[in-house]
Amino acid sequence: MNNDKSINLSIYNFVSDNACNKSGFVLYNGTVYTPWEKFYGGVAVGKGIINAVFKGNPPDRFTQNGKMLVDCHQNIISPGFIDLHLHGANGYDFTIASPEEIIKATSYHAAVGGTTTMLPTLVSAPLDYIKQSSDKIKKARQKSSGGPHIAGIHLEGPFLNPWYKGAHSEKYLRNPEQELIKDLVAAIGEDLAVITISPELPHALEAISYLSRHKIVSALGHSGATLEEVQKAVNCGLSHAVHTYSAMRRFHHRSPGALGAVLTIDQISAEIVADGIHTNPAAVKLFFSAKPPEKAILVTDALAVCGMADGKCLLGDKTIIKVADRATLEDGTLAGSVITMNQAVAGAVNMTSLCLERILPAATINPAMVLGLGKNKGSLEKGKDADIVVFNADYEVLSTICRGIPFYTAYNNN
Repeated sequence: MNNDKSINLSIYNFVSDNACNKSGFVLYNGTVYTPWEKFYGGVAVGKGIINAVFKGNPPDRFTQNGKMLVDCHQNIISPGFIDLHLHGANGYDFTIASPEEIIKATSYHAAVGGTTTMLPTLVSAPLDYIKQSSDKIKKARQKSSGGPHIAGIHLEGPFLNPWYKGAHSEKYLRNPEQELIKDLVAAIGEDLAVITISPELPHALEAISYLSRHKIVSALGHSGATLEEVQKAVNCGLSHAVHTYSAMRRFHHRSPGALGAVLTIDQISAEIVADGIHTNPAAVKLFFSAKPPEKAILVTDALAVCGMADGKCLLGDKTIIKVADRATLEDGTLAGSVITMNQAVAGAVNMTSLCLERILPAATINPAMVLGLGKNKGSLEKGKDADIVVFNADYEVLSTICRGIPFYTAYNNN
């Protein structure tokens, strides 16, 4: 953390002063990433939305109309991060957590990782349990006004290929029969945002077509599909892929498989976990070279052990063991990650040597577009939701602002 007390104190005073919620506030003296463009300047916020994004010093109209001025001390001002795939944090797993625990987990990702919008992700479980877990996420969403936005629910299963199950419990896996899909869509309703499906399974194409008609994202994952099977699924509406490289059929130059499909079919937006454990730096570099810039998505795939000391926790009904930066099942199978979104951004920049403005869209506007939220979220533009994260050159989060409400600040008491 930056030890300059004045930096942290100025942001702390801003967050603790209710005046900023009345007349608005202006972040200035920062390096603004829109995220595509980089310049010295700031952002004016009022009534939960972005009033202006400016270059240079704050315009006179902001200094004269009562808006609070917040000096960001040349740190980075970015759109808030958006995570499409995370399972929990700080000891709380979304599949088994109460609404209050769900809020604690999402708050951790906002405060530590700068994530202002997220999709709590459920692992494979009995269908009735999935419905109950979804109801708890809905209740958390209703209770979490002023905090990070829960944009919906991601079901990572149970419609997965058992041969590529990864950390999922095989006993809960099902074929995506249309009646089961219809039942889940009816039960979860408009909160259902993404379902991961192995497209080679029986009935998968019919399920993907049905989900597409209902504006629900179908995502390839845990799949042994061939390239041809993936292309058929894309023709039916499949548009996304989870954790590229992990738990999917490997690439071969005569049989490219699911991995080859994800990397070469441009219609597919694709996730990458840039933690250096799920993916080697060369694989991350290849990913960002292969995917169109607007189709690359950074996610954390963070587990309940994210934010915890080494030890054990649950992912659904499976025990997860955390040792240092690695999380596995008891048999050694790699599970999700222990990173937050600021670390995902840092990892992608460091592993690819690409500039920050090339990487940031993968954590902001690109996932917003996957969810159909691009008109309101994902970039610093006038009229959009004021979801903003301020972080330093070491990618440490200094302040997180959710829909115009200051949610978190770093504060050094020394």
